[in-house]
Amino acid sequence: MKVRFTSNKERQPTVDNGIKVIYAPGKRIAFRLRWYLILLLVASPVLWFAGNMLSAFIVLDAPARIIQPLTEVRALESGVVVDLPVEVGASVAAGELLMALENTALLAQQQAISDTLSSVPVASSAVTAQQDILQQQLNAARQRTQELQRLVRQGAATRAELTQSLELLSRHQAALVDFQRSLEPSREQQLYLQRNQGELQALSKRIERLQVRAPSDARVRNILVTEGEVVAPGTALLQLQADRPFEVQVFLDAKHRQLAQPGQRLKLQFPDGSWHDAMVSAEPSLVARLPTEIRSPFMTSPVGLLLAVETLEPLPKAWQLDNLPLQARFPNKLQRWLQ
Repeated sequence: MKVRFTSNKERQPTVDNGIKVIYAPGKRIAFRLRWYLILLLVASPVLWFAGNMLSAFIVLDAPARIIQPLTEVRALESGVVVDLPVEVGASVAAGELLMALENTALLAQQQAISDTLSSVPVASSAVTAQQDILQQQLNAARQRTQELQRLVRQGAATRAELTQSLELLSRHQAALVDFQRSLEPSREQQLYLQRNQGELQALSKRIERLQVRAPSDARVRNILVTEGEVVAPGTALLQLQADRPFEVQVFLDAKHRQLAQPGQRLKLQFPDGSWHDAMVSAEPSLVARLPTEIRSPFMTSPVGLLLAVETLEPLPKAWQLDNLPLQARFPNKLQRWLQ
């Protein structure tokens, strides 16, 4: 479609169908403005898109958000959730029970090893009586030897009698030692007992880990499982919100990696339009996918370098809200060159 302003109405604005009219010049101006307005409306999407693309070269912005750090509690052992004594929003103390799991296989294994250890034979009354008899015989032989030694010194006994008594004492000592050695378990039995005791201790520790407890004072933010659910090692069970300061996260395009240096200054725009000075506090160690709520349709990549940023002034109390979206603005190339 061509818009032309060289018609007869434009050349002779005071004549309309051969009749001279006084208001015709004003009407011709409105006619032209009407077409300009139509052109502006038709071109507005293109102008808006071009403006955004141009601003991307002039202004270096990145999406950001305020978060409350969460601690994720995961299962250390597989099992079935049998007890869930806490609710979302509840405050818990360090060591408080958050969730109880049950693993019947571990319990059965523990019971089997305990039964094995309890079946080890113990000394009976007959064995104890026999050991007492041998001990009494040894004591009597020792007393007899001591008595003969005294008599030999007095000349009332012979050396032969003393030698015979010493030999008898040695035989009783050897008999008692042999009997005690026979009661001791063999090397194989000792290794077997030690192995079972070690397995029993390891099982006890694993069963203790089925009792999931709070690592520190916190508030329950989310419960990710339900009673009766089967969980595997590593399954996320709960999210705890500890009493820690709010943090600011910025998702910076990886092509601007040179701006992700600790100490890099930037500005944060809050929802009320105010700007606050901030700086990058640490080297990035993670590339994360941008949350849907802060993703822009003009972004070239859905992921970005996850930067930890801290404000130079204390974060306003009114904006200490979890997942609050912000806008981060870094200096462009010209500003960095001037600096």
